Amino acid sequence: MGRGGRGGGRGRFRGKNKGRGGGGGGRDTRTESWNDIQRKNELFESYYRRGGFLEEAEFEEMWKTLATDLPNSFRFTGTKSDALAVREIFKKRYIPAIQSMDFEGEPVEPPRPVAAFPDELVWDMKTHKKVIRRYAPFAEFQKFLVAETTSGNISRQEVVSMIPPHFLDVKPGMVVLDMCAAPGSKTAQLAEMIHGDEEERVARAARDENPNVDGEGDYSDDGRSTGLLIANDTDYKRAGMLTHQVKRLNFPNLIVTNHDASIFPSVELPSQGGKKQYLKYDRILADVPCSGDGTARKNPNVWSKWTPKDGLGLHNLQLRILFRGLQMLKKGGRLVYSTCSMNPVENEAVVAAAIEACGGISKVQLVDGSGHLPNLKRKPGLNKWKVYDTSAVPGGEKTAHLFNSWDAFVKAKQNYDKEEPERQFSSKISPGCFPPIEKPEEERIPLERCVRVYPHLQDTGGFFIAILEKIDDIKIAQISASDNTELLRKAMQESEATTPAATTVELSDATEQPNGSTSPSKRKLDDADVQKPEVIKKVKTEEAPLEQPVNDSDSKSKVETPAKAPNGAVTKAPVDEPSKPKGGQQSNKEYFEYVPADDPSIAQILNFFGISSRFPRDRFMVKNKEGLLLNKVYYTSALAKTIINQNKYRGMKFIHCGVVMFVSHKIKDAELMKAPWRLQNEGIRILEPWAEQRIVKLTNKNTLYKLLIEMFPKMPRDGSHEIGEVGDQLKDMDIGCCFVRVEQSEGEDGFPFRMVLPLWRHPGSANLMVDKDDRKAMLLRLFNEKDPQIKNHVAEKAAAAAALEAKEAEEEESKDPAEAEAKATMEIEEEGGVNLEDAMEVS
Repeated sequence: MGRGGRGGGRGRFRGKNKGRGGGGGGRDTRTESWNDIQRKNELFESYYRRGGFLEEAEFEEMWKTLATDLPNSFRFTGTKSDALAVREIFKKRYIPAIQSMDFEGEPVEPPRPVAAFPDELVWDMKTHKKVIRRYAPFAEFQKFLVAETTSGNISRQEVVSMIPPHFLDVKPGMVVLDMCAAPGSKTAQLAEMIHGDEEERVARAARDENPNVDGEGDYSDDGRSTGLLIANDTDYKRAGMLTHQVKRLNFPNLIVTNHDASIFPSVELPSQGGKKQYLKYDRILADVPCSGDGTARKNPNVWSKWTPKDGLGLHNLQLRILFRGLQMLKKGGRLVYSTCSMNPVENEAVVAAAIEACGGISKVQLVDGSGHLPNLKRKPGLNKWKVYDTSAVPGGEKTAHLFNSWDAFVKAKQNYDKEEPERQFSSKISPGCFPPIEKPEEERIPLERCVRVYPHLQDTGGFFIAILEKIDDIKIAQISASDNTELLRKAMQESEATTPAATTVELSDATEQPNGSTSPSKRKLDDADVQKPEVIKKVKTEEAPLEQPVNDSDSKSKVETPAKAPNGAVTKAPVDEPSKPKGGQQSNKEYFEYVPADDPSIAQILNFFGISSRFPRDRFMVKNKEGLLLNKVYYTSALAKTIINQNKYRGMKFIHCGVVMFVSHKIKDAELMKAPWRLQNEGIRILEPWAEQRIVKLTNKNTLYKLLIEMFPKMPRDGSHEIGEVGDQLKDMDIGCCFVRVEQSEGEDGFPFRMVLPLWRHPGSANLMVDKDDRKAMLLRLFNEKDPQIKNHVAEKAAAAAALEAKEAEEEESKDPAEAEAKATMEIEEEGGVNLEDAMEVS
């Protein structure tokens, strides 16, 4: 199979959890069933009903859908040819069986392709759980789904979550940043796009053909994509989860980092002409932390905990992340900003405020995304909206408010300060939360170009997407702190000095209840109302950027320049470049050291496999401080190497980079072998096109079945074996690893896709180096073996020896001491010996 899923990490892709999903997106600690959760929150409903999002009839349809279960969805992953092959197996084997079923007199609806996505690679399933649990065809399909997810050929991912990468329009050769990447499902999509059809291009290059014949991406590195993906997450544990997921992509053009996205460090490149150079990105995905109210169909916490303050509290963080992303973007580059929220304070308001901070539409423009996923049902972005908040007096009652503008909020605050000076509003409301001030058409931000996906349009969750294109360098500016106290004080002073203008303040008839819902009765404010860390991703705001992100030039000297942030506050840019952090890589758990191109051990390995001199020798990496070939050898792309080497002592927090290519084979007399290193499933397809030796061709399906179902099949010295054409080719081979090539072929006994697998030639046996889970997945995929019993002669022999030893020890312990002593004495006498204790007696 393709790089999308051979070997590597285990575990399934998971949906957004801690910090990404909404209304209290922390771990779900409820004890009641999801079906017992009351899907009602009047405060939540009143905002979306009265906020002008949809016409009344359509709102009713949307709200009804939001309260229903979300269909299960999944995506076929990896190279397109492999994904299509696995999809065909799924369609031919499982869909007909499910279609033939009836439940309570009605036909069962099978999984179906989602029309919004091309090539039938995205599917969803609405079948009720009680049907799935009752019928065998669903149990078999579920087993297939789990096996392929574990192998990496299927990603369990929500449909709307798959949209943003498609809107980025990534091509092979591009440099891409995923700013808030965990848990990694979108990262996997981006990696596949950067990878493109690399394997076919490399094969073409290895045959001395031009790999860039159609101009679809940059494959100038001998057919390899020259692109790079940097996937980042601010939370160390989530970055670890992200690494666990992306490892199974087997993708050498990938780096995982652990930084606060709002102050993501400038990545240094080798200087040119004595001038520092910094990495700029062709594409950036900013799928930011959000309140996640669009996830209410799968996240019960939304219904029980949603408040208006969720979105207000995140607006500033989202704005800082988006602004930093735009700073790092190339001219002509594109950034996709997305959330799983429907709240305009987190969506259109953030986009508009960021564009204003950058200098307006002459610097950054919103792109019409109608050409991307044309079958996706969508609504345009909003140009007008209201800001929702609740106020309260300490120990008193809460009241909900809808504000049309910043001025309206300021006036309301003034009035309440006179009548109820103790009444408190959110400290997170700023001018940037409101619709932008009206401007001439040629200066107006066309927010209608944003994309809103509501649950009822195609039976999904809610989502927001905006495509931003950078036209020119952006001005020096910084986003001010999220607390509005000082800004509000100045606004109120200015307002009092002028004639009061007519304002619109709407008082909502909804008041908040302890469970987040509302009713005509009012309640007291309690501690639960101010606890917000559980609804957002925890962000280390104290971390300083390596090169202070101020403007596009990243020049060394900077002039202190006052600039207005989107909320009107004046801030100052740094005076000069901060000093480089100390410690750098030494403070991290992982070390990334590249092996010299002329390393004799690398040369020995590559010569053993007959690897062409065209394959790069300078991209092999080890993960130890001394740079020694101890256990594993990794391979990375050229640009990944440049970035690692240039930044590893600058405090960059690198978590993951590289694909495992070789692992040391530590056995007795290994030093007598020509190359005591094993090829790894993760990296074998990268190396195989350039190999001229140690190649075994497998053409018979029965042979592959034998190698999968049986570990260490015997190959005695007399040459007899039961592994077909593979055994015939192995007979005269030296001990060591080799490539097993399986070419795609037609017919009942053919192979639906090309495979390359590592096999170790032992002195008396051979073993396909595929772990047990992957073996079972392949047996199910290719042979429909539902519960295969894999034989392991070595393990069985070791287990039998251990059992025999344990039995003998148990029998020895159970013997009578006197009987044991008499038996020992008898044995000694029979052998003509003398008992040692008797011989030592003194009379």
